[in-house]
Amino acid sequence: MESLKEKVTIITGGAGGFGRATALLFAKYGAKLVLADLNNTGAEAVAEECKKAGLPSDDILTVEANITKEDDRKKIIEDCISKFGRLDVLINNAGIGRIASLMNTPPDVYDAEMDLNVKAQLYMTQLAVPHLKATKGNIVNLASIASEEVFIEFGVYGISKAAVAMFTKTLALEMAEFGVRVNEVRPGVVHTNFYEVLLGGDREKLQMRMEAEKAKHPLGRLPKPEEVANAIAFLASDMASYTTGNAIYVDGGRHCVGAGFATR
Repeated sequence: MESLKEKVTIITGGAGGFGRATALLFAKYGAKLVLADLNNTGAEAVAEECKKAGLPSDDILTVEANITKEDDRKKIIEDCISKFGRLDVLINNAGIGRIASLMNTPPDVYDAEMDLNVKAQLYMTQLAVPHLKATKGNIVNLASIASEEVFIEFGVYGISKAAVAMFTKTLALEMAEFGVRVNEVRPGVVHTNFYEVLLGGDREKLQMRMEAEKAKHPLGRLPKPEEVANAIAFLASDMASYTTGNAIYVDGGRHCVGAGFATR
């Protein structure tokens, strides 16, 4: 992944989960990082980890931002260009999920999930694209196996990730003439702070859920955040120079067999 060296990379949701794992991996490869997150304390902590991994202090920037807000989206791009002078990679990672079937989803829950998972990605990308055209950079979106597999208790989340999947393909066609690649990663169920928040911090319930999910992944275990980061790094690098509009599954084969699969 030598081609990631000195590539200016924005990671939304950079304070934890896939964002943290991706930041640490990109730091290892020498990328210049902008970590954008509403949780600035968490982003600063990840920045310190990146520095310990060998990334110079001058090569990392944290931006406190709620990307559902237009001014905050603009601030991320403006701060990035002000510090580094360009943008090479946008990783649309920030997202949320809520437990609710479709028939029990109130308007505020629908709005919150769609605003962050879909609308904010679109308008964040609109701001980034002029700079990505200049560098012939690329975009990596975080979708999910929920974009095509039904999780009844996460109805709107699945709808939002299906929208991300179509967003990726549509944008890939729109950007192709400019040499800007657009791809996505579809993780399986991963034990990150996403699920900890989703299940209200109930560690016993979380452990039971993670154990149950293992049986649904043919490789017999859950993916690690670092494995998702590996897929993101590949798509962002020159190793994927002729790949656009594509999705990489990091789910141990779960998408091949559907929700009914269980290991023996």
